[in-house]
Amino acid sequence: MKKLQFFFTILLLTSLFISCEKEEDDITGCTDSLSYSYNPEAVSDNGSCNYYYGGREKGQIDIGSEIDMNDEFNIYIDNVYVDRLSYYFPSGLECGNPNAVGGIYASGSHIIKAVGNGGGTVREGTIILEAQQCKVVLIENLTLTSGGGGGGGNATGDAIFWVNSDFGCGPITVNLAGVGSSIINGYFGSAPACSVSSSGGNFDNLNPGVYSFTASCSNQNWSGTITITENGCFRQELTSSGGGGGGGSNTGDVIFWTNSDLGCGPISVTVSGVGSSTITGYFGSTPNCSNTSAGGNFNNLKVGSYSFMASCNGYNWSGNFTVSEDTCLRYQLY
Repeated sequence: MKKLQFFFTILLLTSLFISCEKEEDDITGCTDSLSYSYNPEAVSDNGSCNYYYGGREKGQIDIGSEIDMNDEFNIYIDNVYVDRLSYYFPSGLECGNPNAVGGIYASGSHIIKAVGNGGGTVREGTIILEAQQCKVVLIENLTLTSGGGGGGGNATGDAIFWVNSDFGCGPITVNLAGVGSSIINGYFGSAPACSVSSSGGNFDNLNPGVYSFTASCSNQNWSGTITITENGCFRQELTSSGGGGGGGSNTGDVIFWTNSDLGCGPISVTVSGVGSSTITGYFGSTPNCSNTSAGGNFNNLKVGSYSFMASCNGYNWSGNFTVSEDTCLRYQLY
C-alpha cells in the first residue's frame, strides 16, 4: 500500500513540473526590443508590439539652434520645405520641443538644409536617423555651403577681452560659455584689434551668435554677454570696477546693414524702446558704426539687450542683440 502511495506522489509532482514548464514555454507578448511594449520574458510574439512615431522603422528629427545666429531659417528635409525656424534655444534643445522644426521620417539617411533670410546663408548636412530615434540637429553644426555675409564668407568672427591698465590682481582668466578660456596677462592703451594676441584674451573663429562670459582675477569678477557677427571683431574691455565696458560711457552703438541691394526698397529698422532708422544703401564689407552714409545707425544705446524688427517690400527680419559699453555692434540683414 505504501509503495502505491509513493508512486502516485511521484506521478503528481512530475505532472506539476511538466505543467509549470509548459506554462513558462507558452509566455507570449511583444518580443521586439524596439517596441515600447516589449516584454523581455516573452518567448513567442503575439503581435502586440506598439511603436512610437507611427511605425517600427521610423523616427523623429527636430531642428533648431542653441545660439542666436541673427537670422531666421527656412528648413528643408530631403529638399522638401518643412517650416520656418524663428526661435533659438539658449538653454539647450531637447527632442519634442514644440518650437523646433521637423517631423517623423523613415530611418536612414536624410539631407538637412537651412536657408537664411533672402537665401543669403545656406547650411547643409546629412544625418543618419535610427529606427525609433528622436534626433536633434543644430543648425550651427551644419556646413556653411554659401553666403553668410560679413565680407569673406568664413561664417565666423573673433573676440578679444582687454584691460587698459594693470589692475594689480594678477592674470585675468576669461571663460566663454561653450568655447573655453583665455588669460589676459597684459594691457593696452586703446582697444586692440582681435589679431593682437600679445596680451591674451583672444577667442577666434567663433560661430555667429550671443555668448555669455565670466572673468576673474584675485579680487575682481566680471560677467556679461558678447555678440559675434561673421568676420567681425568684438572688443570687450574689462574695467577696474568690475563688469564690462570701456571708458565709462555705459553706452554702445549698433549699425544694421546689407552687403547688396536686395531690390526691396528702403529697409525700415525699429529697435524696441529706442526708435527707428532707415537703410538706404549697402556696403561691400562690414561698416563702422560711425558710418552714417547708408543709415541703419543707433548710437549711444544703454548697455543691455534689445529686440528689433526690420522690413522692406517682401522681406522681414526680427531678433535680439546685446549692447556692451563702448562697442560697435554690426548687424547684417540678408
